[in-house]
Amino acid sequence: MQQLQTYYYNQGNAVRKEVDPYAQPYRPVRVLPTREQREREKREDAIRRQKITDRKRAAALRKNRLLTGYMIVAVMLTCVMLVGYVALQTNVTTRMSRIADLENELSTLNADNSAAESRIATTTNLSDIKDKAINDLGMVYATSSQIVYYSVDGSDYMSQYQDIP
Repeated sequence: MQQLQTYYYNQGNAVRKEVDPYAQPYRPVRVLPTREQREREKREDAIRRQKITDRKRAAALRKNRLLTGYMIVAVMLTCVMLVGYVALQTNVTTRMSRIADLENELSTLNADNSAAESRIATTTNLSDIKDKAINDLGMVYATSSQIVYYSVDGSDYMSQYQDIP
């Protein structure tokens, strides 16, 4: 004799129900849709797809506008930075040109000063100046009684800017 196996199935959360193995399985009656129902479903499906497409298109348009705005801001910032860089380079070039002009002017003035010193040194005769000071102006050399010597502490100092002749 063959033993019957008991089959269970879950219905709901966790309720076990016994299934009769000899019972005919439940088959729902299949109802075919009518032509009008199929056409209505096609129209509803087309409308639903159109709405989804419209929403996607609107979202893409918003995204494109946002990205376009970001790109415009980035391009404007880049332009401002480039204009600032060019202005800075122009400023540096102008200053370097001004420094070169001032250095040329300084070297010209130094050359003129050296030429004037050498012209004065060659035209001046020190012996004529000494004769004029002694004979015409009555100047004399200092005597030993007119010379005063003094001592300097070690903490004092003196800055010498030129050689003493």
